[in-house]
Amino acid sequence: MGIELMVAACLCALLVCAAEFRGAYITTWSAGFRTPEEIDLTIEAAEAAGINALVVEVRKTGDAYYRSDIEPVAPEAPAGFDPLAYTIEKAHPKGIEVHAWLVVYRVWKGNEKPDPRHILTGHPEWKSLNFQGEDEPEEGVYIDPGVPEYQEYFADLCADIARRYNVDSIHYDYVRYPHKNWGYCQIALDRYYAETGATQRPEIDDPKWQQWKRDQVTSLVKLTKERVKAANPKMRIQASTIPWGNCPENFEDSSAYKDCCQDWRMWMEKGLIDENCPMIYANESDETSAARFRKWVDGAARWSYGRPVYVAIGAMRNTTEQLLGQIDVVRKAGLQGFVLFEFNQSEHRPTRAKELGEGLRR
Repeated sequence: MGIELMVAACLCALLVCAAEFRGAYITTWSAGFRTPEEIDLTIEAAEAAGINALVVEVRKTGDAYYRSDIEPVAPEAPAGFDPLAYTIEKAHPKGIEVHAWLVVYRVWKGNEKPDPRHILTGHPEWKSLNFQGEDEPEEGVYIDPGVPEYQEYFADLCADIARRYNVDSIHYDYVRYPHKNWGYCQIALDRYYAETGATQRPEIDDPKWQQWKRDQVTSLVKLTKERVKAANPKMRIQASTIPWGNCPENFEDSSAYKDCCQDWRMWMEKGLIDENCPMIYANESDETSAARFRKWVDGAARWSYGRPVYVAIGAMRNTTEQLLGQIDVVRKAGLQGFVLFEFNQSEHRPTRAKELGEGLRR
């Protein structure tokens, strides 16, 4: 390669690295990513809005919006249709990344019985229980992070996608406990007793118990990264993480650490995830909420350890001008981009996309 071509290649690489991540979540709870027509309209709207990354929900509740031999294909996807493959085929030529978004521990929500191939049908004993013995938080049914067989199962699930699909990242969501009073699955308790020497059922706020639970979530994150990178060394790992309440000075005082057993600061420090997407959904019209947004943006920057942070912004809570204002806060903090929640199909999306695109070009 001549020196001119080498210089040009290096410059192109630098430009790619420096490009702002302008992402959008596409859920499978409503129209946006389930049929060819929905996907075509989503890509069209993304282009109008200046969005360069689609985070598409390929696993909603223990199901698959892609071809899977491991989990049942979601009934909303047309027979024989692969939403993930189609999105990659249509989005990549337009310079739009596609990120495979998987809900990790919440695996069911609703009154219907799961598909016979569903993980809960085969392993009802893996359900997480709270201190009172209940098995369904408001968010839906969770698998207990203290079940080692599920860690293996989920890691293999992600590795399968990384091996077979040209996605730009594996993206975790709900990679946490529902709250600190959950985790009392008998399998988890038996492991806790064996590993720590404890002989009594731990109290909710027992520090040793809470740390053991953090270790279980981190164990899944670590194992999944190993399996994914073995399947595809270039694959990036992202996570949607918790920034509930006010941002503390010390991460150990955060809701993520204390209430959800999700130590994402440590994941960033040790490189267990490559990119962090803290879900700082704030209403810019509310002074307290707006101030909380800014403090968490600063906290996410402080705990980035030189790795990319893409702030997840609540599009549903703000006008376009307010969104652009929050994006400006993210930029001034030196962070690398944003992800809008959410960008599903609606009668308002074409207008919002046009306004956003015009604002980002200003």
